Amino acid sequence: MAVEAIERAPHRPRVLARVGRTVLDTLQVLGEASTLFLRTLRTLPYATTDHRRLAAQLVVVGTETLTIGALLALFVGMVLVLQAADQLRDVSQSILGPLVGLSMTKELGPVLMAFLLAGRAGSAIAAELGSMAVYDEINALRTMDIDPIRFLVMPRFVAATLALPVLVLYANFVGIGGGALVVALDPGIKISVSEYLTRMLEWVHFQDIVVGLVKALVFGMIASIVPCTFGLRTRGGTEGIARSTTAAVVWSFILILLFDFIIVRLTFAF
Repeated sequence: MAVEAIERAPHRPRVLARVGRTVLDTLQVLGEASTLFLRTLRTLPYATTDHRRLAAQLVVVGTETLTIGALLALFVGMVLVLQAADQLRDVSQSILGPLVGLSMTKELGPVLMAFLLAGRAGSAIAAELGSMAVYDEINALRTMDIDPIRFLVMPRFVAATLALPVLVLYANFVGIGGGALVVALDPGIKISVSEYLTRMLEWVHFQDIVVGLVKALVFGMIASIVPCTFGLRTRGGTEGIARSTTAAVVWSFILILLFDFIIVRLTFAF
């Protein structure tokens, strides 16, 4: 035992060093993201004049995400009804409407659309800005006295923040409709579509929709600022671009889940 303890002892400083390095890297990323967020907020007044870049980013972030977002929400709503109906077959299937409505508006709609936005548009943002950083295009903008944050980050930030709440409302509608479709076509479900929708409207209130939209606003900010942060800090050629893109998506997912918990906890606190 004493020999094993002596052999393991040299490894302890290495473990502590790795933990310390991980903590410092995490704090550095959070600090850079927070700084970029604050600097981006200062450039928001210019959003009223940058119509062309903002419109282009809205198309990339919003319009091009509608199809895959609709498919995702549709099948999520259908699967929710199928699984819940099977569990409730011996109790009461009348709560299928409230279950799907509350799940989509308060949790699944915002989180799934945020994941989709971060994985699809966020990865593209990180790769694009990472390429510009690697090939010194960011420095070229500064040389021409063009603020990269105003020119590159702000349009993407505004587009994601505006587009995600709309995508969430769209996903809620499609997901609830997918559930209604299963209710109408599955003979194993003993309630009608009208009962499904009526019961849902009895349980889903305006404040539930507001909670989902607040989440969408916060998640939209995260899904744009985090990829921009990793894109601007990219170094090391094509390998660095790949690392930044992967890290941007992973960090976006983690922060989305973290802030989802915080928002839910705050809603139950009041």
